[in-house]
Formats: sequence, structure tokens, C-alpha cells
Amino acid sequence: MDRATNSKGNSLTVSVIGLGKLGSCYAAFCAGRSLNVIGTDSDSRKVEALNGGTAPVEETDLQTYIKKNRDRLRAVHGTQEAIRNSSATFIIVPTPSQKNGSFSLAPATAVCTDIGNALKEKKGYHLVTLVSTVLPEDCRSHLIPAIENASGKRCGVDFGFCYSPSLIAIGDVLKNLENPDFLFLGAFDKKSEDTLAHIYSQLYPSVAPERMSIESAELAKIALNSFVTTKITFANTLGMLCEKIPHANVDQITTALGKDKRIGSHYIKSGLGFGGPCFPRDNAAFAQMASRRGVTTPLALATHEFNKSLPKHIAGIIDTFAKQHEARRVGFLGVSYKPRTTLTEDSQALFIAEEIVRLGYKIAIFEPLGSNEASMQFGKKALYPESLEDLVVWVDVIFISNRDERFREIPSLLKRSGAKKVIIDPWGMFQNKDFNPGVIYHALGRSNPSR
Repeated sequence: MDRATNSKGNSLTVSVIGLGKLGSCYAAFCAGRSLNVIGTDSDSRKVEALNGGTAPVEETDLQTYIKKNRDRLRAVHGTQEAIRNSSATFIIVPTPSQKNGSFSLAPATAVCTDIGNALKEKKGYHLVTLVSTVLPEDCRSHLIPAIENASGKRCGVDFGFCYSPSLIAIGDVLKNLENPDFLFLGAFDKKSEDTLAHIYSQLYPSVAPERMSIESAELAKIALNSFVTTKITFANTLGMLCEKIPHANVDQITTALGKDKRIGSHYIKSGLGFGGPCFPRDNAAFAQMASRRGVTTPLALATHEFNKSLPKHIAGIIDTFAKQHEARRVGFLGVSYKPRTTLTEDSQALFIAEEIVRLGYKIAIFEPLGSNEASMQFGKKALYPESLEDLVVWVDVIFISNRDERFREIPSLLKRSGAKKVIIDPWGMFQNKDFNPGVIYHALGRSNPSR
């Protein structure tokens, strides 16, 4: 069945293989758009959680989506049952980075083999769509053959295949799924393309997908993230320059540059470097993929090296201020890689905190969503205050390592307590006038006039 509804007008049933951070949200999102959804995962606990009406992973608004759409959302143990009872499948499994920067296809290949085994016994057309990030030619050279070899069937005849990665950020996955800037739709053939486009007409009624070949979509996904890291790095370079030039303010500069249509305002913001599960690895993979084809990528390589150098540079600034004010205790407002998540993967804040510990300081970390991941990294080397107030009391220097809106209460906390602290802010969240006299506030790359 290649339509979003069957001949009786009932919603199409789709399956989602992989119930991690993206997969669970994707399943709940599809159910919220009136599709019937069958989820499955190799982790039986995630299957049981979803069937029990509980979010399998922690993600903003996921529990609300699951509760609201339980009548269209269920999970099963095993790929075969999911394929047998659905007309289209979305694969959302990890593609881990390897030492050379490329991605491992082992999990995705295993899933495609399972799908092929299920299709061997199934009659009728079935669409398979890969959402996980891969490199150019991976789908056509590895994943499609895995389905064909296991099923004995041919892509483009017996089943369809598309590559359609989602552009999401952890902590905002459902928000991103609800309001995408655009949609990738890389298709094996016209029937695959039209089938997924019809499903997308129900999921995204106001967004027409960008139709292209599978290889174009594979390249476009990692190229996009590599380009975004370049913008971030350029903004951070400007921030470092503004630290050296009296009266220069990086926010004034990037705001002006962002108004040029050739540049745009998104992601040109000086702060910390990029981190998380996508940007660093996609940038490295882009360079590695190009190198294998004899193409050099100096921008991607320079961006990677500059980003790696930032934590030590910023830790040096914290060290300088701490020594000037004879401070020995530094508080970090989060070491997760971004707001609204606890993930610390390739987190610049985490790297800075590690350097500060190496320099001999005592640290405290406050995470609004809980400090489990932070405590796994630092153990007894750090304190983990239960509240922002507790952190403010204990530390001498506050480093605004995460641009979380909940940290905007820092000025009022200091005013109530009358505490004299040093505040170092890479994001420029405040101004000197927001604080009581006696508080030393330094916004990196922003002019900090005296009171």
C-alpha cells in the first residue's frame, strides 16, 4: 500500500525500528499526526516502557506525546512482527563513529537483514526509509543489498527504499519534528519517492520535501552539519578577537553580519564550541569521506582543530580571573553539551571543567535536569548541588557553561544574597548593570565597560 490511508480510509500503519532519543520521538510524532505506529527495539525495556505508556528515553515533551497518542502507538519484540503489520518502515538506529571518522553500518546492516528476512515471507510492496546518518554510497552499496540478499527480492520492484535524515537537536527533538526547516527525500526510484512523499503529506502538510537521489541526500546531510560548524567556529573566532580589541563587542558584529542574506543569523553566535552527538562527528566524517575520494576539505579540518583548542583557551581565561581574585572554587552551570538535555557527549563545557580540575580547582556542577551523566564523568572530584542557590553559595567563580534560560535568575539570586562573585559568561546572557556592585561580570568577547 503506497498511500497514507488504505482503501477503507483508515490510517496507514508504519513501523519504527529503534526507540532511542530520535526513534521514540519519531514514533510518538507520527502517532500524533494520526498514523498508526508500531515501534521495536533490541532493548526489551524500551518496548515494555512504550507499551506501558512510559517514555523509553528522556526527552522534552515525549511523555506528553505518548500519553496523548497511546491509542495509535504500540511496540513489539522483534523486527519481523513490526514489518509484517506495517506498510512502511523507518530505520532509526545508531551509526557509531569509527576511529577513522567514518560511520559503522553494523547496526543498520543487521536491521536491514532482519527486514529482508521479514519481507521474504510478506506479500505486497513495502517502503523502507533510513533516517539514521550515513555516508554517500552507503545505502546503495551496503544497506539495500542487505535487504535484497535476505529477502530474495529486488529494490524498486518488490520494495522501495528512501534515505531521509531528520534535522533535530537533542532536547528539542519533537519541536524540530513538528517544525522542520525542510525535508530531505532521497529515493531509489520514482515509486519510493512518491510513496514517502505521500506519507510526508500527512506528517508535514505544509512542507514539500526536497526530492533528490539517495547519494545527494547522504552527502547533503553531513555537508549541512559541516557547514553549520563552520559558522559556529567563525563566530567564536570573532569572539576571541573581540577579547583582544578594546570596546569591540562580538554580539554587535554577528547581529550585523547575520542580517546579510548571504550569511543569515542562525548559528553565528559566539559562545562555546560545538559538541553533542552530531556536529563533531559529521564534520569529521565529511572530511574523511572527501579524503577517500581525493578531495581535500581545509575548512572542515581547520574547524575541527579550532574547536578542539577552545576548551583549553577558555579554561585559561577562567584560571586568570580566579587567580586575580584568589578564588579556588568554580561553579559550572551545566556540563551537558546544550540546554534541555543531560548528554555530555563531546561537550565543550565538560572539557573545560576537566581542564579546570586539572589546574587544581575544586568544582561544583548544577544541571537543571539532574547530574547523573556529570557525576559519571567526575565522581568525587566535583560537588553536585541540588539547586542553583546552593551552587551560588559554595563557589567563588560562576561559569555560565550552558545557555539555559533558567540561569537568568542568577542576578536576582546574587542581589538577594549580597554575595560578591566572579561571573564568566561566554554567551553574553547579561550586562554589567544587571548585577550589584561588587560582582565581577565578564562576558567573553563583549565589551565590559566599568561601572
